[in-house]
Amino acid sequence: MKEHYYIALDIGSSSVKTVVGEKFHDGVNIIGIGQTFTDGISKGMITDFELAKSAIKDTVKKASISSGVEIDEVFLKMPITDSEIKFGEEAIRFGGESTEINGEHIESLLESLREKEMAGDKEVVTVFPVHFIVDDLHEVDDPKKMVATQSLAVKAGVVLTNRTLLINAVKCVEESGLTILDVYSDAVNYGHVLTDAEAELGGVVIDIGADLTQYAYFERGALKYASSIPVGGNLITNDLTEAFNMSFDHAEKVKKQYGHAFFDMANDDDIIHLDQINSEDSIEVTPKDLADIIELRLEELLLDVFEDLQRQSITKVSGGFAVTGGTANLLGIKELMQDMVSEKVRIHVPNQMGARKPEFSSVISTVSSGISFDELLEYVTIDNYDTATEPVSSETPEDADSNFFSGLFKNRKDKNEAENQVSESAPVQQEETNDDVVETPEYEEYTEYSYDDDEKVNDAKAEQNRPKESKDVGGYMKKLFKNLFE
Repeated sequence: MKEHYYIALDIGSSSVKTVVGEKFHDGVNIIGIGQTFTDGISKGMITDFELAKSAIKDTVKKASISSGVEIDEVFLKMPITDSEIKFGEEAIRFGGESTEINGEHIESLLESLREKEMAGDKEVVTVFPVHFIVDDLHEVDDPKKMVATQSLAVKAGVVLTNRTLLINAVKCVEESGLTILDVYSDAVNYGHVLTDAEAELGGVVIDIGADLTQYAYFERGALKYASSIPVGGNLITNDLTEAFNMSFDHAEKVKKQYGHAFFDMANDDDIIHLDQINSEDSIEVTPKDLADIIELRLEELLLDVFEDLQRQSITKVSGGFAVTGGTANLLGIKELMQDMVSEKVRIHVPNQMGARKPEFSSVISTVSSGISFDELLEYVTIDNYDTATEPVSSETPEDADSNFFSGLFKNRKDKNEAENQVSESAPVQQEETNDDVVETPEYEEYTEYSYDDDEKVNDAKAEQNRPKESKDVGGYMKKLFKNLFE
């Protein structure tokens, strides 16, 4: 990527986000962002190509203006919806010849795992290493510069997603005039939301969006499980709409301004006037009245997450919970979760200037994933402030591979080979082992939630009517799950 700037594109269902970042010491420096609301995407799918393309172009233009960077290449972020995670191993044999391990050896291992999973009705999104083993002696996170004489092995995870969902997203981005360098799943990206200690001890990220809540569990620094449920912040807004007979837009505004997720801490003194549908009169409520509705729905949502974690035998979360996403802007979410579990709970807000909002956590993590993989595979040596950077060749060889998505990975490899002279390496022999499979439940695709005020590319309907669901979320279930995580 030009001058080692990293641009991540997040196609939600209500808005498209673009973030321009660069590596800065051990973190990421965000130098530009863009966000555009549109009706061209819905529930994680492209519903109108022209509107979606217009939104992508608009948000890219905003990010380009704010950063001063010309944008023509992006990393695309994909949700966990309808995804599957498999774990497998692969090895390279060196036949007794001393070999210094470099990025090409690592790339060869990961590409072999990718090719093994190309068959079927799903497409490979991300292949991520769990750990490497040098000469069957010890596990390492990054084996580059180490010398091996017998073998280099990797245990890695492969994230696969719905082929139609991926193809349509990629096609829409490419028709917007952008080149996709790589695609990263949120399942992998969430590793950058947790601290090293949280990921090592066992931490859970819960990303509550508009119509989708995604969550991922990490332990010993690696992803172990990820899934999603098709509910989010919009369901809370619908509940408020039905409970107080107001429009969806008005309910959303009231939720943002006065909403509280924990009934016990909500204000009972302030008076809020709510406009009524088909009436000139308004009613008076307090923030505590709103909290009574909000807490019930959020409590139900969180219990669904905990139930799924329990089914996966994840009952000990020593690293705690990190809650993020647009709905995490609501006051009281941390206190509500602390009332339900005994582990540490924190609200994750990105610390990068200009993007300090929970709804940007995922797209910023995509930038971090791009940097991490580029450094691991030695596509670039990133140091924007100490050394000069080398230009990257803009020529991309054509790939005749019949697989729609495999060309992305190979194109990046070809770019790397064109930029750097390939050093001599010993012949390698691939060794296959059995795979472990972790499947995530299939749900309807989602809508992304954001609290930013912005103009839509096309005006949406002001009202959405959804039936209200009911579920027992009383004190018994709260006590059950509090004991579960003690």
